[in-house]
Amino acid sequence: MKRLTRLFLLTIAFMVNTPQGHAGDAPNIILILVEGMSRDSIGCYGSGQPTHHIDQLAKSGVRFETVWSMAADTPTVVTLLTGQYPFRHGWTQHYDLPQFGVHGLNAERFATMARFLNDRGYKTVIGGHWRINDLNRQPDALQQHGFQESCVAVETPTENSGTDTSDATLLINGKTQVVKNQVERVSSFLNDFVQRNHDQPFFIYYPMLTEGFAPNHPETADLKKHRKGKQSKNAAFGIKRIDQLIGNLLDAVKSAGHEENTVILLTGMNATTIGSSQTRDEEALDHVVSDQTLRVPLIVRAPNISSGNRVSPDLIDFTDFLPTVLEFAGLQPERQPQLDGRSFVPSLLGSEDPFQKRSWIHAQLGKLRMVRDWEHMIDTNNRFHDLLEDPEQQQEINPLDKIAPGRRQRLQMIMDRFPKDAAGPFPQGNQNPGDR
Repeated sequence: MKRLTRLFLLTIAFMVNTPQGHAGDAPNIILILVEGMSRDSIGCYGSGQPTHHIDQLAKSGVRFETVWSMAADTPTVVTLLTGQYPFRHGWTQHYDLPQFGVHGLNAERFATMARFLNDRGYKTVIGGHWRINDLNRQPDALQQHGFQESCVAVETPTENSGTDTSDATLLINGKTQVVKNQVERVSSFLNDFVQRNHDQPFFIYYPMLTEGFAPNHPETADLKKHRKGKQSKNAAFGIKRIDQLIGNLLDAVKSAGHEENTVILLTGMNATTIGSSQTRDEEALDHVVSDQTLRVPLIVRAPNISSGNRVSPDLIDFTDFLPTVLEFAGLQPERQPQLDGRSFVPSLLGSEDPFQKRSWIHAQLGKLRMVRDWEHMIDTNNRFHDLLEDPEQQQEINPLDKIAPGRRQRLQMIMDRFPKDAAGPFPQGNQNPGDR
């Protein structure tokens, strides 16, 4: 009943001030995912370096404080698009698909966000990275996963990150094309897509290309003034470049008259440097996987839904994006798979009802599993920390803390309910490279 009430409120909200005047139209949805964009690199999260377009997005939307991605890039992407945890979809660690000769995410087994929205009548497009299928072996994988249009990088086992102007191969609507500037080509492709789509709602998935943003780029006085601590000049230029690309897309949305009927979700992911062959070293994982390495930025602008300029402490992890997007689209598929996530539309609506929100979030890398609530975190290596008192996770819980034992037991019970890991993206009989 509560879900139906939320859907009703969303429908009413998007019937008001719809740019093209089509009352009841589903909103356009843009999901931007930026690898390596940490919270402390963004102005509105406390960085000394201004990120004007991102900060303005936060002022007109909701900024979330406690959001967990997975700890490696391909598990993060699969979790984001399927709404399932790694133990369920099997992508428990990073897989370099071209290197290991693996096809990747099976469209017959897993339905992605784009597939659901395609069924709802959305025009769907991806621009940037697609690392969960080997497009050299499966050039039609994007269509199978629900994307009608695409402009994505084609990765190879020997690929090296080049500069912004180096030759690169893109797969553009099923055809390979060598371009001089892949970042700009993807950006212009998406901006053009926005400008020419007016007859049906659209979904843009923008896992941004960021390689080679600033190799030995000259440092301006502005960058030198604002870059934080030991942040390199290239890193400072990189976040500035990311902010510009986001601004370009926001400008395209506004100039096309879509601003009042477009939901924008901007998030990042922090991938660890641990390779698949090292994930058996649980002691090493202890030193790189923590609450701070899992927490990523999330900013959502949903016109007519949230009042804007608000900060939310609510708990969110990457399984929650799919059910949230489906709720925005008013979609309840007949054959919906088992979803681990929960919609965070109540958080956007400003709900104070704790039963409409999460009370814990989860992440996984290899065999290491982690769960946290608003204050405490536990993992399968028997580490337990008070994140408010000890955010760096360097200390044992104070034995005088009378609340901690009960919290620990609750989190352990949650983790104990998780099933064993499903098979990874490898044909039956093939050896998982992480087990070599």
